[in-house]
Formats: sequence, structure tokens, C-alpha cells
Amino acid sequence: MQEVAGSIPVTSTKFKAPSYGAFSLVKIKMKILIVSLDNVGDTLISLGVYRALRAQPGVEPAFWTKEYSRDAIPLAGEGIEHYHCDPFWDRSPGKKKGGLAAYFRTLLAIRRAGFDAAIILHGNWRKNLSCLLAGIPRRYAVKGAFATDRVRTGEEDAHILDSSRKLVTAALGKDPGELRYSVSPSRFGESPRTAALFSSGSWAVVHPFSGNPKRNLPLEAWNGVLKLFESRKMRVLVNAGPGEKELFDKVCPGDGGRVFSCDLDLDIKNLAFAVSRAAIFVGNNSGPLHLASALGTPCLGIFQESWIKKISPRGQFLPELAVFKDEPAEISAGELLAKTEKLLLIRGPAAL
Repeated sequence: MQEVAGSIPVTSTKFKAPSYGAFSLVKIKMKILIVSLDNVGDTLISLGVYRALRAQPGVEPAFWTKEYSRDAIPLAGEGIEHYHCDPFWDRSPGKKKGGLAAYFRTLLAIRRAGFDAAIILHGNWRKNLSCLLAGIPRRYAVKGAFATDRVRTGEEDAHILDSSRKLVTAALGKDPGELRYSVSPSRFGESPRTAALFSSGSWAVVHPFSGNPKRNLPLEAWNGVLKLFESRKMRVLVNAGPGEKELFDKVCPGDGGRVFSCDLDLDIKNLAFAVSRAAIFVGNNSGPLHLASALGTPCLGIFQESWIKKISPRGQFLPELAVFKDEPAEISAGELLAKTEKLLLIRGPAAL
């Protein structure tokens, strides 16, 4: 992966305003910056935009992401031009706001690279202005001041990939078709410890927490799911931090067949490998659920009804959803087990 902390020699034909507000892809090499200054789930979703742009002759896509979510980008392929810093106006989960020095260094590096256009996901005036300051002449966004091209989605609650499709259409002058995202951690290898652990046996991965506690299934509800896995002689990886591990073990006591990601010190690459080897993933609405979907692992997501149209995963595997209206406690144990058993009938990677 080409990570950028300063200037990089990149050949780019400077933008010339084309007809109908779109670029000609026949003679012009177009450098497009995908701006996804959001958390891991949104960054994984933005890989669908990358795939669509990468498929077009003459288009050179690159990324600007948070430092927090930077490790999601290498999962899409090698050699991706990538700029990363945490913006000074936003706070990532468990992190401080980004610093001004890193922000301006990144702006300067992007400016030197000579981008022709930016596709700004979850656009707002700060992101749009940042692209203006980076010298990007065309700035495609759904909303916010300082965008040169405001794209109408037709629906306020449109899925982020549907609105992204319209942004790509506006930039290219052609519809790229439905957007999906996928990742393949096997391209980059994994640690010997992770490979040894997850390459044998039958595994399930559960993600009982998220950045928003209101999205989370009550911890006691996981006991039934864990007993189901135990009855199938499956081992379980619980994706949780040290404090979350202590809480989870207290509410859901288990045996020696359970491991925690915090004890293995898994980075996103090694977590991706573990999830890719699992027969099933069950988790709340968060980045790891999108990761499972992107990897093609059969997955069950705990989802609030009002968010399904906006951000439900659209990776290689479209997840089964357990849906609640107001609180996750509305989901019955019977429904949760039935949907889990349904997914266990699918032959996941761990069963190969």
C-alpha cells in the first residue's frame, strides 16, 4: 500500500472542464480522491466506491481516511494510494480528536498529488472545505457548502451505497451499477499465531459490543447463542476489549473453548483472517459486521429498523438481520436462535 505522509511523484493530467459536468474517460487520466473520514464500518462501505472507480479505464482512485480506520484500506488490495489523519473536529471511539499539524500535512500532501476530483462520503462543509483547501477542483457531495457538485439522492434515508452510486455517476458521467464491497485478507498474510489458531476446527465469531450501547443486544441474550455453538462443538472468538471481556465473562460465563480478541492482540488484518475462517459471525451493528459481510462470511446482524435502509451491510454476503424498533431487548431468544441455526446450515469458510 502506498501511504502518504508527504509529497509523492504522481503523474496526473490536470482537469479540463468537460461537457455535461462529467469527465471524458477516453483521453484524460482522472485522479479521484475518495474521502471517507469516518469509522471502520463506513470505510469498509467506501470500498464499494473504490471498486467501481478502479473498473473504469483511465481512472486512478485513492483514499483519504481517518488514522483510526486506515487499516481497512489494505484489505481491498495492494498498492492503493492512501492518505490518513484523524480530523481535528471529530473524535474516533476511544481516541482524542485529531491534531491540526497532521491535518495540514495531509492537506499539503494531497495538494501536491494533483487530484482532479473528490467523491466525499457523508459530505459536510468541513470535509468539502478540506478538499477545496487541498486544491481539488471538483468536489462531489450529497450535502454541505463548498461542494462544486451537489448530488440529489431523491431520499433522505437512502442507503450510503445508493447515494455513493449517484456521486460516482456524476463524476464519471456514467452509471457504475450496483455497488458492493469486498475484502480479501489472504492477500496480505496473517501472523503465525492467528493462522495456527483459526486454520483448524470450527469457529464462530461474536461481537457483543459496539460504539453505541443503544445498538447492543443485552449481554444475557448471548448465553443461548453460545450454548448453541457449544452444542455444535464450535469454538468461539469474542471480539472485545479488556474491559468488555471482564463484563462479558461475568454475564456469560464460559469454558476453555472461548478466546478473546484482546488477549490475542488482533489488529484488523488478523481479525479479518479470523472472521474469514469462521463458519458464522453474529454481532451488533458496527464495523466488524460490515467486515464479515465484505469477507463473505455468513453473518447475523442486530439492527434497528430505522437504520436498515441507510447502512445495512452490502458486502459479498448480505447478512441475516434480527430487527428491533426501539430497543434490542425486543429481539426474542427464539428468533435469535432460529436465525443463527439458519446460518449454520450455510457452508462457511471454516467448514471447507
